[in-house]
Amino acid sequence: MFTDLDPSLLDDPGFKEDSVREVIITPLLTRLGYSPSGPNRIARSKSLTHAFIYAGTRRVPVTLIADYTLFSEQTALLVLDAKRPAEDILSRENVQQVYSYAIHPEIRAQHFALCNGKMLVVFSVDSDEPSLAIPFSEFDSRWEEIERCLSAKYLKDPVLRNFAPDFGIALARLGLAEGTAISFFPAKLNVFAKLDDNTVTASANVQFADRPHCVSFDFDRALLPEILGGIPSDLAELFTKALSRAPFQAAAELVIELDVDSKLGPEIRGQSEVFRPLVIQRVLAARFNPFPGARASGIPDHIFRLRDAYTLECSDSDDP
Repeated sequence: MFTDLDPSLLDDPGFKEDSVREVIITPLLTRLGYSPSGPNRIARSKSLTHAFIYAGTRRVPVTLIADYTLFSEQTALLVLDAKRPAEDILSRENVQQVYSYAIHPEIRAQHFALCNGKMLVVFSVDSDEPSLAIPFSEFDSRWEEIERCLSAKYLKDPVLRNFAPDFGIALARLGLAEGTAISFFPAKLNVFAKLDDNTVTASANVQFADRPHCVSFDFDRALLPEILGGIPSDLAELFTKALSRAPFQAAAELVIELDVDSKLGPEIRGQSEVFRPLVIQRVLAARFNPFPGARASGIPDHIFRLRDAYTLECSDSDDP
């Protein structure tokens, strides 16, 4: 496809971003089956009506309009931004800018890519690591890899993940630094677990960029009475006891709702995942929601479930 292109042109100061678009990206997208019209189409420099994203109550600006948005019918599959050859397309700033555009509610693309002529990189919005990074010299020899990452056929049917992406990682990729203040109104908590003698964590699900994400709320054990302050005292006692004995876990199943001030925590690398917890700084309000909807699935039988405790309590009180 690029056999007639002299690679030394990529080192010419006159070969800039517009040249990358016309000489490299346009023929690449054409070969992949995209065109300005039809079912698999290209939208150039698609502007945003509202150039910001909400992260909790914080408004994060989107500072870039990507050069290409690839669509299948009305669904955005991937956004691609061109850079000049001297630009580092793996820099935190460049990746962050394209990521924030891809996840914007007016775009909602699952994948994004950057190309400076010398290299093409493709990311999933759920991962820090690129799913593809190919130098220009290998574009032809590794065409099947490019096709699997960029063609509509594969982008429409991505491999399904069995877990939600981490909200803290998503915030960090938007450029929010460790320690950034994040407020939630409300946070609906699910499974609590004791991390050590002084620290407890609780999971929650949130919608972010119109997709479900998982949040880990870490907090000092001294905050536990406040966090349980919205539920009846006898249930709070049972819940606290469950966290104090093996397996040191208890499921709130969205019964506990909080308004909290938190901060973005450090990156933590587990055996099979990378995440960033939100560290609760202050509990603004705690509420009891006895009817939060469908019960959570996947909670082992040996873990204390708050819903079972108050359901049993209610049935006992109804006995003659």
